Amino acid sequence: MCTGNHPYGTDRTWKVCPVPSDGREANDRHSLQLPDEDEIRRLQAINPNTVLVLVSSFPYAINWSNQHLPAILQVTHCSQEQGHGVADVLFGKVNPAGRTTQTWVKDILDLPEIMDYDIRHGRTYMYFKGTPLYPFGYGLSYTRFEYGDAKVLKQDKQKVYVSVPVKNAGAVDGDEVVQLYVSYPESQVEHPKRQLKAFRRVAIPAGETRDVVLEVAKSDLTYWDASQHAFVPEEGKICFEIGASSADIKTQCYR
Repeated sequence: MCTGNHPYGTDRTWKVCPVPSDGREANDRHSLQLPDEDEIRRLQAINPNTVLVLVSSFPYAINWSNQHLPAILQVTHCSQEQGHGVADVLFGKVNPAGRTTQTWVKDILDLPEIMDYDIRHGRTYMYFKGTPLYPFGYGLSYTRFEYGDAKVLKQDKQKVYVSVPVKNAGAVDGDEVVQLYVSYPESQVEHPKRQLKAFRRVAIPAGETRDVVLEVAKSDLTYWDASQHAFVPEEGKICFEIGASSADIKTQCYR
């Protein structure tokens, strides 16, 4: 089943979105529910092998679909070749490697009030305190990957280089999106619990291993000091967390 949101918000009239879960510029979403999820339930009762193709500009709280459907493919609004691209993934011609660029929560009540613009109160993967439906950076593949031990390879005046071996442990060639997050376990300054600082999409043939090197600019390891009106380097221990998503850290090393 293919469903999702209309790219125009279901109405070409400016500021009008008749469906509560739709949104667009100048119109906030009033719901995270997928309107067609009841129809999906009816189809799944007839055929348990129902696959959901979700074409959406934003997350939905698709808890029932996540629990009961054998597969979900989420894509955004693309181009005239979107149908061919979706077919190539569904029939195994292409091994997908897309990753979520937002945190998909389970319930709209997991989010702060809509007029609260301080992300530190629970927005984004950096400050969300609950368990998401799909975390930031999440995505599946037709194969699986194993991570070795990460290490700081070297550093110079501009960058820190972190290396990690990644093995395609499955039977299908595929791409892995290796993500590097940073946290500050000894800092006296308020930081997010982790922040994405680097990532690489790497093609790895089945059964082979690649040493993936991620570069982090030292300017990205600073924080804004209001008293100095300047970005200041973090002096304490810095933890480089490497993984397959913001909630799936496989290995870590320190600088």
